[in-house]
Amino acid sequence: MQFAAAAGGATLLSACSTKPAGTVPGAGAGGGSTGELIWANWPLSVDTEDDGTIPSLVEFQKRTGTQVNYLAEINSNDEWFAKVQPLMQGGQGIPASLVSPTDWMGGRFITLDWAEKLDKAKIPNAKNLQPAFESPAFDPTRTYSLPWQGWLVGIAVNTDVTGKDVRSVDELLGDPDLKGKVSLLTELRETTGTLMLANGADPSNFTEDEFNQSLEDIEKARASGQLRRFTGNDYAADLAQGNIGACFAWAGDVVQLAKDNPAIKFFIPESGAVLMEDVMMVPKNAQNSDGAHELIDFYFEPEIAAQVAAYVNAVCPVAGAQDAMADIDPELADNELIFPDDKAMESMYTYMSMSIEDNQKYQAAFDKALGL
Repeated sequence: MQFAAAAGGATLLSACSTKPAGTVPGAGAGGGSTGELIWANWPLSVDTEDDGTIPSLVEFQKRTGTQVNYLAEINSNDEWFAKVQPLMQGGQGIPASLVSPTDWMGGRFITLDWAEKLDKAKIPNAKNLQPAFESPAFDPTRTYSLPWQGWLVGIAVNTDVTGKDVRSVDELLGDPDLKGKVSLLTELRETTGTLMLANGADPSNFTEDEFNQSLEDIEKARASGQLRRFTGNDYAADLAQGNIGACFAWAGDVVQLAKDNPAIKFFIPESGAVLMEDVMMVPKNAQNSDGAHELIDFYFEPEIAAQVAAYVNAVCPVAGAQDAMADIDPELADNELIFPDDKAMESMYTYMSMSIEDNQKYQAAFDKALGL
């Protein structure tokens, strides 16, 4: 959930600063919708060359004549929401024709009536949606969204540090051999969801008591000295350098780390894992809704989805992409963290949708438990 921004265009909002890296210059026009559209997404979440070129968007422009300004505007869901809220509430909308926040923020857009219903007739490749992504809690009929990438949360281990695998949350937080060598994520849903699963609760439908139990687990681990710290994506450097031995982590990061160090491994906890997703959603009053629909359809082609997955290494939501990946990188085609089998998918859970008020309440309690 990170990205490089588009060159040559205005930022989505004047308050946002972006680094040029993703425009698609000089491609010939083709059929379909023409013009331009802005796609607001995360850094490092699309196939990107060292010079900032995004090959899949080059191909899209060649086919359609539509230039996509890819803007890495979303560095935090809450920060991004604070920036777009005045425009959306004012009714004029935002310049972006396509946005890719995390699922729970997509759910907030739906609740606030800020999302356009998708015209599935314009997205024939939606038939390639993986069954496991068909009915998320925030958009159960997929009326407003389709998944961009799936982000699986589990346990990452550097066995050079631990000398062993760590496959359960109980071991992560309770093994004295790991004292001071463990980190948890600063993301509410990823951390509390994984802890709730370890306690036998369902993060897609939990009670306040079950949520509070996860906070007690955090506080206990802090007090015992089991935890070294709480991290965002920066856990990756700590894990690679051996500063921590085991942590909550996103699978896509670990796939990349393991390429350089086979001692780094990822495990779906025995109790289950949280599966988040970034979405593709058209905001109300989008300037090029037809182009956005065409772009969504393009990325649901298995060959294009495989091209992106080879770079991002997240859970791919497109059926057929695994077969297409075999022609790109056979090793990645066999990677169960990118293409989980049906049994693995059964152990993955989404997180319950919450109102803005509940989200604020739970976030405040979570931050307090982390000592923030």
